[in-house]
Amino acid sequence: MKLQTLNSSLLENLEPMLNESIYHFLVELQKGRTDFSELGSIFFRLIQTMTDPPLEFIWFYSALTFHSAKSTTLRDSHNLLLSVKDLFHSLVSFRNPSGISSLKQVSLLAPVLSQLVNFKIEISSFKSEFEGLVDAIVTHIVVCCNNELEDQEVVVGKSTVSWVGLVPVWIADQVGENRGCVDGLQLFLPLSTDDIRRGIGGDCGMAYLAGVVMIESFLLRLCLMFHPGVSRKELHKDVKIHAAQIIKGFKKNSTFLVMLFKVLLEPRLPVAELLVSSSIPSTYHLVILHQMPTMTDELLLRRLLFDVALDFGCFLSCDTSSWLSDDQYKKIVILWLFVTNSALQFASENGDHVRVDSYLNAFLASQLPGQIISWVTGGTSTKPTAPHNSSPKELIGWLLVLEKQGIKICDHSISELHEKSVKYKLDGIEQGAKDGETMVEDAPIRINGRRKRDSTGEVQKQIKVIKCCHENLGDDVFCGKSEVGNSVSDQEMVDMVR
Repeated sequence: MKLQTLNSSLLENLEPMLNESIYHFLVELQKGRTDFSELGSIFFRLIQTMTDPPLEFIWFYSALTFHSAKSTTLRDSHNLLLSVKDLFHSLVSFRNPSGISSLKQVSLLAPVLSQLVNFKIEISSFKSEFEGLVDAIVTHIVVCCNNELEDQEVVVGKSTVSWVGLVPVWIADQVGENRGCVDGLQLFLPLSTDDIRRGIGGDCGMAYLAGVVMIESFLLRLCLMFHPGVSRKELHKDVKIHAAQIIKGFKKNSTFLVMLFKVLLEPRLPVAELLVSSSIPSTYHLVILHQMPTMTDELLLRRLLFDVALDFGCFLSCDTSSWLSDDQYKKIVILWLFVTNSALQFASENGDHVRVDSYLNAFLASQLPGQIISWVTGGTSTKPTAPHNSSPKELIGWLLVLEKQGIKICDHSISELHEKSVKYKLDGIEQGAKDGETMVEDAPIRINGRRKRDSTGEVQKQIKVIKCCHENLGDDVFCGKSEVGNSVSDQEMVDMVR
């Protein structure tokens, strides 16, 4: 059989066939058809003639075989797990003599993670097998990253059929169960945030999809460590070690690092339901999934991820030149600054003063604040007065002032990131109060740079006032004007974010 390299003209002839086949599959599946082996054979022979088959063709063939295999076996949890394992081994087997790109090797695994999470396999019954498969996924991604995974997209021979068009094929048998409660992209990428999914467009590149696969496999692996019987001391140690090891293995994809830091800026981690389902007996699995999950494990995971992110600051200071461009480095460092600020807020609101001091010391010991100041002062002729590296809030306030003056150091909007961090703080406090967590009680309140302990009622009153002002004034507060038109000085603007 003669192998052929796909060029643009050949792809143009094949893509209508793919689109028509997708439509045919969805129509027939809705009618109740379960055997698609004939269509699968056609695409298998087609793929075998290609030296580097596009991801979309591989996914469609794999989806056909996966759906057909499910229809011929009992729909019990173990057989389902075995079919997902077969899907994983099938997807990682697509290689060619010249070497499939590392980005594609990682991106191909998105359906495997989707199936594992959305079918809600009762992992308590097959925990070792389930964890073994997730470990294999993570290990495969690390190997791909070590093979010089790069963010550049391959343009020659690239299919114009978006991988998003294959999402309905993978979630087709879940649509009826879902009943419109969750959109299709969320079903396919269940451990991604709304912000990550909003970044997916019709021309979403392979680097972005690979980053999504990495963040989902990262969160899934950590969530599997939360189960009954494990002591909190062991959990703290094991989760932090695993998280640090995986981040180190995934670091060459800058998109993953950006997504990880953005996830930590969200008011909720996208893992609440998974943490519940992974930590309860299978007998109660379906009942509890429809209840509001407790915040305990999610809060603990967030705290441990903050610990790792702050430790990662030292790594960013000394080992980035070989795998990050200047623009990528700047974007990640700015996000690290905001994550540090959120970590301090989180620890303070939980009354964890040991971590407040630890996070602040890590910030002061890092070279990154000085690097940020150097980028600003070295990149403009105005030479703005640099602040002291006393706190992340002070540095963020300074950047807000400079952004209003037209000075930027990366593609991030500092005001948008600050707005997200304010929303995180308010939502986090309110959600914690609903769930009965110690989010506010005894939290230190800073007034004019001094700590002051206040009663819970006074703290709640301040929160309501801040929220009311934020909703009524919007971004005008940070534009140098109040509602009555009085100017606000740069120092006052810095104080506003404290």
